[in-house]
Amino acid sequence: MTFLEVLVVALIQGLGEVLPLGAAGYLAALPNLAATSEGRAALSVAAHAGTLLALMIYFWRDVLAMSVGLWRLAKGKPDYGSHLLLHVLAGTIPAAIAGWLLLERSHSLVGQTGAAVILIVGGVLLWGCDKLGVTVRRVEHMGFFSAVGLGVLQILSLVPGVSRTGIIITAARLLGWERQAAVRFSMLLAMPLVLGHGIKTFWGLAHQSHLVLSADLLMAAAVAGLASLLGLAGMMAWVERNTFTPFAVVRIGFGLAVLGLVFFG
Repeated sequence: MTFLEVLVVALIQGLGEVLPLGAAGYLAALPNLAATSEGRAALSVAAHAGTLLALMIYFWRDVLAMSVGLWRLAKGKPDYGSHLLLHVLAGTIPAAIAGWLLLERSHSLVGQTGAAVILIVGGVLLWGCDKLGVTVRRVEHMGFFSAVGLGVLQILSLVPGVSRTGIIITAARLLGWERQAAVRFSMLLAMPLVLGHGIKTFWGLAHQSHLVLSADLLMAAAVAGLASLLGLAGMMAWVERNTFTPFAVVRIGFGLAVLGLVFFG
């Protein structure tokens, strides 16, 4: 793998996991990145490790609250952190089961053209639901069934281009969640799923080839982690006063560009 390939894959993974853009869709639309499927999978594991660390740093208060909440739940004295932890688990389990069973097959569900079309459709839905959604609900207002419903929606993100973050934000905005609250819960759901995805991919690689912790993988983890942290901070600051329209435009624009290359390039 070249330096540029490592950098591009790490940036796509790092930004795609936190922004409603659809990392898998971009990678599916750019099938020639990384020399082999094993190389791309190894980069994916490294990038997921960097992203997970970035999410834990940014949402350290929630991570701490859930950790304390687990202890209080075990003592029979649940608090806000306990309820948040249960909601995250309720939203994670459906997608985690589906991902564990279907992850390898999901990469071939759509090709380059299909991923580009899904990116465009997802961008249109994100824009429309963001415009239609009111802004009245926060994470603290969430119920158990809302968490489960959002968790089930994440299963669709197995299709390249759907974007796990994008579909959660789209649905949450349609339900009237505040923009920052939609991003926050999406990221809390992402933590166990990113961890599980990394473990699943690493487990598969370990049985296919001899793994070596190379400089490329360390760079991929560092670049993806930094991209995730900066991308998340930037998005949270932006949506405090603005809409998700720029992210929808990026999805639509990239999808149209790929379709143009496929049909005319």
